[in-house]
Amino acid sequence: MDGLRSNVDCLLIISAVDPSGGAGAIADVRVARALNFYPCLAVTALTYQNTCRISGIYMLPEDVVRSQVKSILEDVEISCVKIGACAGGYLLDLDVEPVVYDPVLKATVGYELTSLEDCLKVAEISTVITPNESEARSMCEALSLRCTDVEDMTLKLAEELGCSVVVTGKVDFVCDGRRVVKIEGEHTGLDLHGTGCVYSTALACYLVKNDLFKAAKLAKDFVSRAARNPIYVGNCRPVLSV
Repeated sequence: MDGLRSNVDCLLIISAVDPSGGAGAIADVRVARALNFYPCLAVTALTYQNTCRISGIYMLPEDVVRSQVKSILEDVEISCVKIGACAGGYLLDLDVEPVVYDPVLKATVGYELTSLEDCLKVAEISTVITPNESEARSMCEALSLRCTDVEDMTLKLAEELGCSVVVTGKVDFVCDGRRVVKIEGEHTGLDLHGTGCVYSTALACYLVKNDLFKAAKLAKDFVSRAARNPIYVGNCRPVLSV
């Protein structure tokens, strides 16, 4: 393979597996293919979940995750990285940009997936983090930041962590460390499984050729389109049609 160059943009996904496919690494792979990226995967954990609930998680040993990441980076020219649920310490030597981190403190079907301590560690190596409002508030409390509203929270997190921040929700608050921009999208009113995973993966892909605010708008629109005709794969939350 020496001397050969990749003829496709490659996304490195570092995340957990959701057996239902609605969130986690399986959803990330589907998003990558939809956006014409080649997905490479390092699995961090195996979850026991479906569209209704999550009953447990098995975090893979640190050396197993390190070895997966190392083997990919030794061979594949990576264009961007998406990080989902993981323990943070072993990722601090990751040297690729952009890195988008979705700090999954708790799955939408319940159960804590990542500790707040690990979340802050991974944020240190990230280009952009994409917490929802609840996750962002928990991070602010851990950092002793006093925030008046979501916009203020977004700006202060970006300043404190030294990375761009997108606080996701019905309205996304996007900050590059200097200014905050609000981005709105369509809403179905449905409680969908895996929206955070799909958004952050789309954002990572769009950042390869766009600035933060343009990429955030494109990612928001991507999720909105995928939510129009959700897939009912189980008895509870539908998943996005990616």
